[in-house]
Amino acid sequence: MTEKKRPVIGILSGQYSEDNLSGLLTTIVDELKDDEADIRFYFGTVATELVEEYSLDDVGFSCHYYSLFSYSNYDAPDILVIIYGNIINGLRNPIDIHRFFAHLPKVPMIHIKADSSIKADQDNILVNIDNYSGMKDCILHLINDHGIRKIGLITGQMSHGDSRIRLIAYKAALKESGIEFDESLVSYGNFQGYVEENVKELLERHPDLTAIATFNDEMAVTVYRVLKEMGKNIGKDFFVTGFDNISISAYLDPPLTTVNQDYVSLAKLCVKKIREKLSGRVTDSEQIKADLVRRASCGCYTEDTKENDIKENRGKELLITSRTNLSQLQLNSLIATLILRNLQMRDVTEKKFFEKLAHLLNHIGTKSSMVCLLEKPLVMEEGDILTAPSYLRMYMQQKGEEISAYDRTDAPKISYGGRTEAWKGYDSGLVSRMEFLLFHGKTQYGVLSVEISLNDVMFYETLSLEIGSALYFLYLALEQQEMSRALEEKNQILDYSASHDELTGILNRAGVLSSIIDFMHEHDKNNSREFAIVMADLDHLKQINDGFGHPEGDYAICAAAEILKKALPEGSPLGRTGGDEFTGIMMIRSDGDMDSFGMRVRALCEDKNAVSGKPYYIGVSVGCYKLRTKDAATGLRDALKKADEKLYEAKSMRRKSVMREEG
Repeated sequence: MTEKKRPVIGILSGQYSEDNLSGLLTTIVDELKDDEADIRFYFGTVATELVEEYSLDDVGFSCHYYSLFSYSNYDAPDILVIIYGNIINGLRNPIDIHRFFAHLPKVPMIHIKADSSIKADQDNILVNIDNYSGMKDCILHLINDHGIRKIGLITGQMSHGDSRIRLIAYKAALKESGIEFDESLVSYGNFQGYVEENVKELLERHPDLTAIATFNDEMAVTVYRVLKEMGKNIGKDFFVTGFDNISISAYLDPPLTTVNQDYVSLAKLCVKKIREKLSGRVTDSEQIKADLVRRASCGCYTEDTKENDIKENRGKELLITSRTNLSQLQLNSLIATLILRNLQMRDVTEKKFFEKLAHLLNHIGTKSSMVCLLEKPLVMEEGDILTAPSYLRMYMQQKGEEISAYDRTDAPKISYGGRTEAWKGYDSGLVSRMEFLLFHGKTQYGVLSVEISLNDVMFYETLSLEIGSALYFLYLALEQQEMSRALEEKNQILDYSASHDELTGILNRAGVLSSIIDFMHEHDKNNSREFAIVMADLDHLKQINDGFGHPEGDYAICAAAEILKKALPEGSPLGRTGGDEFTGIMMIRSDGDMDSFGMRVRALCEDKNAVSGKPYYIGVSVGCYKLRTKDAATGLRDALKKADEKLYEAKSMRRKSVMREEG
């Protein structure tokens, strides 16, 4: 019986936040809780305007912003839900949406609050909120119900589809009321709370202004702060409206008039479309109405704003939740920092690093996790979108205390759809996994996947940044280790070159003299052993060079070195101390060992000559002189001289000619 495939639902969003996005995603998860499915959340990095607001370096956020979404290819999703407006929120230079789509899996998509350039069809289902009617109703309310005909406007960035639609609605409301549009009343903001300068410039241009409409509640909060600093009385001599109806808007002082985006209904509609597409049914795009919520910031005092007992209780609940979240944030920041420090180890390897990371993730309660990295870290530039390579490497997989870790030599390859395969057998019921990009500066490493709840997203987002930094230090440490090994090898080569003869490979003069002293002390702790200093010469080198050329002379020198190495006991130092001269040392038990050494040399020479095929003989003359360890410091020079004299005597008995008779 074939195992039924669990559907994989990919949800692409910008940076996670505790406003309407949280409510939207939480509702989607709640609605799908009884489904046998795998939800993958891909959260974009910090918006560039956040770091700009605090005069911080971008440190790579804008370079990597869209990259995480490309990793969805490795999960082989059956459907993608794209919260487009949230993805581009807070970006200075959003990319073309169709260029973005080209890097995603080719599957049906549900677009929440889509850009107007996206055309609805059976592979692109649009699920939107009626921004146009909501914004138009808000402006008409200020004009018709409060008699305000000069209304300042703070927009979101105009690359955002919601901004363009709401601006059209603002203009339409003015036109319907017979008011001419004035460009100077519009300040182009960013959908973030960093619009102080926009508010101040707008009021400088129009000191008589008595109303400002904003394109979201976060910007309205900033308008409140600036107006209160200027001594304005909001709701009486100055009116403010927002858009979204985030949780805090009802508890501002005074409560904020805004346009409610019903994200709960939006989420339920999205889940309906998901189920219809996964079941193969035909489904159509739909839109939800956005209703105006009248409160005191525009001068309205409705029954909703007078329910002080409800407001007080809910306000206390909100305050307690905020304080709890702040305390948890402080604790989580400390934990993330400690995890980073724990990942910095001496003698680190990739496998050790990921084993420790897996244990740490398990220790903080991560149900399951996986780290997949690019074959090589990738340096990104502004405007880049990652083209997902044919495979990643899985360096770590954790399911509770069950842990697997690898290094680059054995890390399994994860091709397109491979992560879904790797999770097989782990999943039952609805499983939510969150994906976070791992990067440091402009360098991108890969992706962290964790099975957590939406409540933990912001902590793991911070943690993923710390892990990205830890990866930077890991590879820096590995690079330094590699450089140290290379330097050590280079030093060994230099040391070898300084102490060894290039032609024969045995020790040179400096090397052999040092080795003789070390050899004697190493093999005689009691200064009682006897050694023999050996001096040797290749016979008739000049005749070989003159008669057959220097290459043959080199051959003969190497042959002599080989013969002497074989004749000496194993481990005895031997060096070339001149053109055809050799020096060595060996341990002896009696004077007869020196005679035996000479006999071995002559026998090895005959063996060589029998097989060399050369038209000349290879002969080696040797001289030996006895030396005790206790005399090494003062007697070595004399022993070398005495051995050389013995060599001179031996050379008088060598062949008169190097030439073979047949030669």
